[in-house]
Amino acid sequence: MVSGKLIISVAASVPTEVIERAARGARVIRVMPNINALVGRSITAVAPGRTATEEDVRLALEIFGCVGDCVVVEEELMDAITAYSGSGPAYVLEFLEALIYAGLRIGLPRDKALELAIKTLVGTSKLLSETKAHPAELRELVVTPGGVTIEAIYALERNGFKATLMDAIYEAYKRAKELSKKLG
Repeated sequence: MVSGKLIISVAASVPTEVIERAARGARVIRVMPNINALVGRSITAVAPGRTATEEDVRLALEIFGCVGDCVVVEEELMDAITAYSGSGPAYVLEFLEALIYAGLRIGLPRDKALELAIKTLVGTSKLLSETKAHPAELRELVVTPGGVTIEAIYALERNGFKATLMDAIYEAYKRAKELSKKLG
């Protein structure tokens, strides 16, 4: 018997109304953490269903706060969040793998390529988080006329790096919406 109980769902693309219909009388909250929860660094979106109470939301925030940060959102954003930050670590890992391979290609030992890539990512994330500057503003501090970095930026832009990433996330979003419609 689930009537009167709280259900917290981590099922991607399953709207709260579907769970509310299946579990009549239950209060439902939909959440979307990411794999970074394994190291206590997830960002979890929390979307209360129609009958969830403020206390239910507080409890969900407390539970998922144990594995990182939380943000309360309207449910209509959950498919976008699933495609964006729920899947986000996969995109970052793809980028990191490419960065590591680039290091190997130019002669760095595997262990150094891995360490440098990770520390560069962590440091840059911390810089961005602490300065609150726009990424382009910080990037411009590294790019000098006729320098090394501008050549790499040019190659990334010539090959559509930003557009490719934006297209990939949009495709993930479309799939999440498609699944929501099928399940809803």
